[in-house]
Amino acid sequence: MVTVLIVLSAWVLLNILFVLIMVPPRKPQRPSPPATLAPAPIDRNSTSDLDQDEPLSLRHVVMSVAMGTFFVLVPPLLALRDAIVGFFRKMQGGNRAGDRADS
Repeated sequence: MVTVLIVLSAWVLLNILFVLIMVPPRKPQRPSPPATLAPAPIDRNSTSDLDQDEPLSLRHVVMSVAMGTFFVLVPPLLALRDAIVGFFRKMQGGNRAGDRADS
């Protein structure tokens, strides 16, 4: 049960990290004048925006490194946690005389 809670909380923290890094900050909106909208000129010689890739962003690099590090380090950290818990349980159980196998 504890492992499920650890994985769930790590998943939530990773999602929060994703939102904070990947979502760009909102730009303040300028009040638009109440005039009518002018039609936008269409340039038929240019390529569409869908054909172009997004430029490389530092946000994307940081997020991909953070996610990769997270997914690589979670299993060893869970194993370390289990080893530490087992060590302390063994220390507590070894102090009682009824738990010893050699007596």
